[in-house]
Amino acid sequence: MRSRLPAFESVQGGELALLTLSQLRRLDETLPHLLKSLHQAGVAVVAVAAPSEEALSADAREFADQMHLPLILLPLNAQLEEIEREVITFVVSFRGETERKATEIASQLMQLSLQGAGIQGVCEHLATNREKWVVIQDADQHVRLQVPPANIAPLILPNPLTDEQLRQQGLVRVVEPIPGSRHEIAGYLSLIGNESDFDYLERIILGQATPIIAIEFARERDRTEVESRYQVEAFTDVIQGHYQQPEEMMARARLLGYDLTTPQTVVVFEISPEEHDYSASGLYVQWSKRVREELLREWSGCWVQNEARRVIAILPLPAFEDQAETEREHENSLYARLERVIFRIPSRKSAGTGHPIYSCGTGRIARNLQGLPLSFREAQQALEIGRRLFGEGNLHSFARLGIYRLLFHLNGHSELDDFYYETLGPLLNNDSTYVETLEGFFRCNGNLSEMARTMHFHRNSLLYRLNRIEALLGRSLEDPELRLALQIALKIHHLKKH
Repeated sequence: MRSRLPAFESVQGGELALLTLSQLRRLDETLPHLLKSLHQAGVAVVAVAAPSEEALSADAREFADQMHLPLILLPLNAQLEEIEREVITFVVSFRGETERKATEIASQLMQLSLQGAGIQGVCEHLATNREKWVVIQDADQHVRLQVPPANIAPLILPNPLTDEQLRQQGLVRVVEPIPGSRHEIAGYLSLIGNESDFDYLERIILGQATPIIAIEFARERDRTEVESRYQVEAFTDVIQGHYQQPEEMMARARLLGYDLTTPQTVVVFEISPEEHDYSASGLYVQWSKRVREELLREWSGCWVQNEARRVIAILPLPAFEDQAETEREHENSLYARLERVIFRIPSRKSAGTGHPIYSCGTGRIARNLQGLPLSFREAQQALEIGRRLFGEGNLHSFARLGIYRLLFHLNGHSELDDFYYETLGPLLNNDSTYVETLEGFFRCNGNLSEMARTMHFHRNSLLYRLNRIEALLGRSLEDPELRLALQIALKIHHLKKH
């Protein structure tokens, strides 16, 4: 305190005020009034040189008690300048020692980072050193990592993590933002513990540790990008056959964790073209993530890759004998498992709004690596043909498309059109319902009783219609060549309707 006004200069809060009662009398000031002024200014402690406690006055002592303002009684002959010097020396040395400790811990953390310990290793050392829980949150404040102190169980953390919920558990935290690129916040680093265990050191340590965690975030992001790019390149090379030696390609896949020595098949999940701009929304990310999860649930060793509006996967199958019957069994098993996957993935077709309409195409089983490009092309063709013939929201297997695989790519050719009209033209030009009767005839393998039951016709009416069809065609339906031509023409008819 100075002997002239203003008694204290540039009070900013947190100071220790030193004064004597004799100074107060010279300034014609009372201690209670001065305490109120200093408390309002944010002074932390007041020390007064006085002959006794009673000399401080009851009002001053009562105010200090009410405001929880520490009021220290100094000896009457105390040298305030000497106390000031000693306090400043203590504060500076304390802060310097604290910063030295923080720098030492930060140096240890940096060494661990340089040695490749990663975020986990850095946080484990910090938790052990400070004997507190270390929590990493992402930019949206979702907890992505928690490291407890040694021999202490992890905390059950609420989501979102708030100071109020921690206080209910008798805990507090100090938290610092983790800097990211372009002045953005990449996440948050917290130390959690009992309130009495925290001091000035924790805040300094966090301030020095967050840049180290930021470096680890950047390394993790770069590593993920490189791995993702390598994954995409390897996956693309496999399904398109862009490699020189199959052994080298299989070795690349093995490094990524995929075994391509067993039979495999390629499947393609694709959002309907009718879903405009769906790939630009967050819902596409949710859909592709769900497809990936369900495929991995059914085939734990499958290789899944996301593209714009679609998900492509290579599904591993157990080895089997080289027999057509055995292969059909595996094709049927694969189809049934894919049906279960599609059933678990919502679609607007069956589950209301909010989910995309999508279809799935699957190629035939590839016995080896060299067969995967063909399986991929077949999956794409199955998707294209199946959508055209049977609509969106279905599973389309190339193996089950039968003759449609040939007819689809001939559609629009003059030879196909000529064959179609030469074979079915007499019926189409007379009565189109004759085509439906003919389809029922082949569906029931020529069994008139079965036809009458399923088509709700009287047997005599069916006989009349079939006789009329034979008359228009000029040939008997018992002719095997005619039957084959008619069945192919009916497939073309179905293709043209779509």
